[in-house]
Amino acid sequence: MVKIYSTFLIFGLLFLLSCKKEVVKVDEYNDQLLGIPQAQIDSIRKAEDQKQLFLTKVSYTIDSANTIDLMLPVNNHVKEYSFSSSNLNLTDPEQTRDAEDESSYPQGISIKNDFSEDDSGELLFVGKSDNPDLFPVADIKKYNDPEKILSEDKNSLLYIDSFGRKKLYFRQYNPASQTYYLYTAEVPKYNNEKLQYAALFSIYNKAKNILSFDKEAPLENLTWEKVKPGVSEAELQNYRVYYMSLGKELKYFLKNNDSAYIKNDNFDLYLYRDQSHTQNALDQTHLIADSNFSGTFDGLPFENRLRSGYFVNRYSNDDEFTFVKRLSSHTILVSAKEDNGYVKDSTEYFTISSIKTPKGQFYLISTTNKDGNDMTALMNDYFSKHLKI
Repeated sequence: MVKIYSTFLIFGLLFLLSCKKEVVKVDEYNDQLLGIPQAQIDSIRKAEDQKQLFLTKVSYTIDSANTIDLMLPVNNHVKEYSFSSSNLNLTDPEQTRDAEDESSYPQGISIKNDFSEDDSGELLFVGKSDNPDLFPVADIKKYNDPEKILSEDKNSLLYIDSFGRKKLYFRQYNPASQTYYLYTAEVPKYNNEKLQYAALFSIYNKAKNILSFDKEAPLENLTWEKVKPGVSEAELQNYRVYYMSLGKELKYFLKNNDSAYIKNDNFDLYLYRDQSHTQNALDQTHLIADSNFSGTFDGLPFENRLRSGYFVNRYSNDDEFTFVKRLSSHTILVSAKEDNGYVKDSTEYFTISSIKTPKGQFYLISTTNKDGNDMTALMNDYFSKHLKI
């Protein structure tokens, strides 16, 4: 009897040890999949959840009869999505849709910011139906097979797939218009795991607010100081790379009439030193603003490098150049327009920021909107005063 009891005891201990090993293996795999401790992930999520987004209304025309309004952060815009598939499966990937199904498939829209490089990041699918329960989270789980679920409720799913990619699904339904909104996202592969989670939870915060029309922020007197606290840490890091580069150019490299040009699909930064203005203590932002200038590039009543520098491949000497308004003590908003004789308005808007350092007089120029209050304009103005963002 003692022998039998001992045998059972040994087998029991071996079984418990094997179970413990399996649990340890699962825990190790989960830790590896997460990349950083759960406590850090929770802390990052809390920080992103607490950020106050500066939202503005954006209209998008779906077709000749339908336009939708969305609420997006000031540094975001929409673009037509050119493909029919999502960055995750909304329906059974094994099932082929016929032509009738395709016609009822939701319209895809790309949600982009200054650093979006393609259509694979953030997508919004919009469709009409009297069924408020289309595309449930349960189906998304079934058709995408998440490897690790980070968060889940009736309308959202945040997860990591088998390739380690962090993805998001969020659904909303407006019963008044019988419209459903499906927000999907795949986070860019930043080298830093913390930035990946910051981006994921920032997108989730954005998705939850696309219909928050009561939260529209007043765009008057908007500054970088007001907007910065609501910007994701991942986006801030991206912005800092560019402005740190400009800071180095200012400090070490730009001499005489040298310039540095950073151009992205969605923004540009043109920094240059003006030797003449340095020697003569001139500031063209004051000269243009004080004279309320309206004329042509060759009509500017002072020596300058505007048309021969940033504007050289954009405009001719006899094209229109106009002061619009002063945005701050360092930055002005100007417009330029080709003298092409066409009826279509070709007016573009630019900010010019004045930067004075012991090394001379510098100017930072960028394209902007008609109000001069996009993200680049706000950062340029702040950078011109503090040489950082």
